[in-house]
Amino acid sequence: MTTSQVKTNIVCAIYPNANGFGFVYVDNEGKLVYYGTVRINPISNWKILERIKKSIDFFRPTIVILLDPDGKTSRVGRRTKNLLKDIIAYAEAEKLSVVQYSRDQIRDVFEIRGAFTKYEISKFLLTKFPELEPKRPKERKLWKSEDRNMAIFDALSLALTWFWLNE
Repeated sequence: MTTSQVKTNIVCAIYPNANGFGFVYVDNEGKLVYYGTVRINPISNWKILERIKKSIDFFRPTIVILLDPDGKTSRVGRRTKNLLKDIIAYAEAEKLSVVQYSRDQIRDVFEIRGAFTKYEISKFLLTKFPELEPKRPKERKLWKSEDRNMAIFDALSLALTWFWLNE
């Protein structure tokens, strides 16, 4: 089989947060296809869902990976839980597979690799994806809000969790 005959499957990982969402599209070889963050102000699940629909329609992934808001240490709010339900409904209507992982599952996968906090996970991801260096998040101080680029690394950690658990 030649390279041109191999179908490239795209994995989409979406990580909603308080300001919008982070997303990554990764091919079946684990290479980044596209990534970014979307900030919606004022925050609106409808606007977020419309942006996600356009993105999914453009990239046509085979699987959508989302945060599981029902993990035992989850602190996901009601708005985000409703958004995740809407994304799942849309993805299933488009006949896409949907997988969810909790923060605990992500942490378990990355602890094996020596990364325990979100910041350590982002540093680990930078070693695997140096093209993300311009998006490197600053280390968070307790009194500061999370770096807006952290959503990209959260989404990428979701995608890699799926890849590593399905090897």
